[in-house]
Amino acid sequence: MMLCWILILLTLRFLKAEEIEIYAQEGGTVTLPRDLHGGAVANTEKVYVNWFSGPEKTLVISRNPQAGIQPGKDKTRFSLSPDFSVQISPVHESDFGFFSCEQHKFTETYIKTYRLRHVTVSRPQAVMVGDPLPLKCELEKGQLSGTAIVKWTPPKGCNVNIQGSNGEITVPKVPVCASGVWTCTVKYNKREVRATTAAYVIDLSAPSDPIYTSVSNSSSVNIPCSLSNDIPWDLLRDHLLKGSWNFSSLSNANQQPKDVLTLHINSTIKWIPTKDAPIAVQQRELKDKDLSIIKLPVSEAIRGEYTCALNFKGRNFSKKIKVEVLHVTSTATRSPLIEGQRVNLSCSLGHNTTHEVKWRRPSGSTHPLLSSSPHSAFLSFPVRMEDKGKWTCELWDDQKLLTFSDIFLRIEKAPVNIWLWVAISSGIVVFILLLVVIIKAIRKHKMLMYRRRKTRFCCCKNPNETGFYKT
Repeated sequence: MMLCWILILLTLRFLKAEEIEIYAQEGGTVTLPRDLHGGAVANTEKVYVNWFSGPEKTLVISRNPQAGIQPGKDKTRFSLSPDFSVQISPVHESDFGFFSCEQHKFTETYIKTYRLRHVTVSRPQAVMVGDPLPLKCELEKGQLSGTAIVKWTPPKGCNVNIQGSNGEITVPKVPVCASGVWTCTVKYNKREVRATTAAYVIDLSAPSDPIYTSVSNSSSVNIPCSLSNDIPWDLLRDHLLKGSWNFSSLSNANQQPKDVLTLHINSTIKWIPTKDAPIAVQQRELKDKDLSIIKLPVSEAIRGEYTCALNFKGRNFSKKIKVEVLHVTSTATRSPLIEGQRVNLSCSLGHNTTHEVKWRRPSGSTHPLLSSSPHSAFLSFPVRMEDKGKWTCELWDDQKLLTFSDIFLRIEKAPVNIWLWVAISSGIVVFILLLVVIIKAIRKHKMLMYRRRKTRFCCCKNPNETGFYKT
């Protein structure tokens, strides 16, 4: 009997089972610190360390001076730090519960027991801008849960009004900057753990200034519109009713505003062109926050106002985007132009504008119309050989280039046969003129001779004048 009591006392001396509470978030990372037992096993070179999980004491990882580190069945989630504390990443639901660390040094054995408990935070959620955002951070009940200090931290750079305490808070009117990772920091027993969740604030983003583009042979333009942040479509499906792109033409006043794309909401989210859409929009699948119309062929017909709209349960969002199209036209009816032929160039948005127009002429051209600024949007001049090449019309807003459009002038000298015909025609005209002059001169001369003869004949018929006398 006495021997049994001695064995029990020896066991209690060498086997210590003080439990340490550690909090962690499922999916996160946690470290269970190895206890040095007051320095008794501080020398890591000669110590044997075995980490076990659960009441069945399943070996998860071990270390001994001869063989080094030996992982258990799960070789990826468990690792040892330099001081042989065990790190678990990511933490699974099955990990919550008991762990134990057995350390052996010579004939002594040290045991420490750990209790891994939950830190639970609100699931990722999507809320509309301006609506309340509720967040909750809870600790599994234990010896230290009542004394822990809990604090929420918003995404970096976002200052928000937070109401509430003890891990349960509300942001009354959530701004867009509140989108991102929210961190719940728990301090307990000189330890600290962080748990995170995501909040997604629903809003639309689009440029407020008009989009300027220009007509060319193969030009296309994207009309941007997007969600304010990368919200998973799985979260949006629960709130989203429909979406659309609407087009109102500024080139054709008689054309009524019309939907050109509708949002197909199913296992895949995609834009579908509507029937009889007046512009050539494309179908495309949406995989992120980008809702833009892409690769729209540029022509004067796309000039207008576009409306990007999403309709949610109880709330609608829309953004208007104006598209301006710069176009350079020429009055020339044939190409190439003939040197000396007059040409009119026009650079226009289809309406009057206060923006500055700048023309860029070919490098060899010294056209006097562009010697001073500001330039006119309309040019009219007889072309010269040095005017051939690319003419560029630029549209400027103060110091910012908005867009530009090019036109190419092909100019040739007049062909030789044309000049030959010109010479022949000129010779014929001169000959005819000379012939007319000669004929007139001859007729005038004949008329003069006729008058002289008539005068002489009349004088001879007068007897007093002719010298004939009556006998």
